[in-house]
Amino acid sequence: MTFDDIRPYSDAEIPAAVGRIAELDVLPQIMKYIYPGTSPAEAIGRLCKVHTVRELQAEFMNPAIQRIAAATTEGFTFSGLNRLRRDGNYLFVSNHRDITLDAFFLQHLLFEHKGDTSYIVFGENLLAMPAAADIFRCNKMIGMSRGGSPRTFYNSLRHLSEYIHQLVVEERHSVWIAQNNGRAKDGIDLTAPAMVKMLTLGSDAAPQQALADLHIVPVSISYEWDPCDVLKANELAASKSGHYVKAPGEDFNSVVTGIVGRKGMVHLAVGQPLTPDELVPLDREHVDVHVANVIDRRIVHNYRLMPSNFAAYDQLNGTSRYRHRYSASTQRELQRRLDLLPDAEQRGLLLAMYANPVSSSLMLTRRNETQN
Repeated sequence: MTFDDIRPYSDAEIPAAVGRIAELDVLPQIMKYIYPGTSPAEAIGRLCKVHTVRELQAEFMNPAIQRIAAATTEGFTFSGLNRLRRDGNYLFVSNHRDITLDAFFLQHLLFEHKGDTSYIVFGENLLAMPAAADIFRCNKMIGMSRGGSPRTFYNSLRHLSEYIHQLVVEERHSVWIAQNNGRAKDGIDLTAPAMVKMLTLGSDAAPQQALADLHIVPVSISYEWDPCDVLKANELAASKSGHYVKAPGEDFNSVVTGIVGRKGMVHLAVGQPLTPDELVPLDREHVDVHVANVIDRRIVHNYRLMPSNFAAYDQLNGTSRYRHRYSASTQRELQRRLDLLPDAEQRGLLLAMYANPVSSSLMLTRRNETQN
């Protein structure tokens, strides 16, 4: 079966794609940002000598992620990589806060600690950005359809699932996919049962076996500050009225804002891989709902709560429960962001965005105490 409509570029296609990337008007600015001690012309010259995906990631993408982490975070930390076999093949199911960096930060860790990166499933809307499409497809990114008639959409999902199974099960590569369609703009990380169901469509095996074959690993990424928080609050408020339509270039603006904006501390946690026993539903629960819940518990458990989360929780709920977990400077930064929003509804949405991970953690703790 051919997957030419959704697959990334092969090594044979890299030289031509790199040639197109080298002609982008924005590339000198990008190179100046990634290689501050090198002239853009020299950096572009190095790029043009790239001939394979791995060379591109080693010479361009990995240094870019390192530069972004150094320039826009107060520290990028990680945990759980010891849970992965160096030669293992996995399906990473991640919470989703930033359009590109959630996956790219994991790629950096995989490149440094496993010697290879994963494929990345992303919305085909990103391919509509001419300045980014070649860069994405050069970096093992798979386009996922999000529209069409119900039959067309189902066939697209099955096609994607078949490709994921080919990559993970047959070719023993790893793949990253977000737990839901689009970013969690409200700060609540929930796995869509429909995404889990999609993962079973590409195999002739029973659902539990199809999922077990993918070696699912939940991933939790936490940002102290979200560079797109004000944009997200505006979008959430507009969506409540039922009239929200993305403006031209809005996705690109979110990509750039997420990359260059200040993030404070960032932590990425690789969770314990799901075991075959965990994929067996309880009672009469459907497999997709059960597995989504298992992934959710793992992601919430491993999420690194930040001072901004605790400050927002206290302010939203009018308490001082977590006052020992944040500083006055955290409160000031939170207030600065709130002041950028014009009305109480949007400010409440931004507070909830940061507070909801605390609420999710409390709910998980209570559930575990009840079960024990």
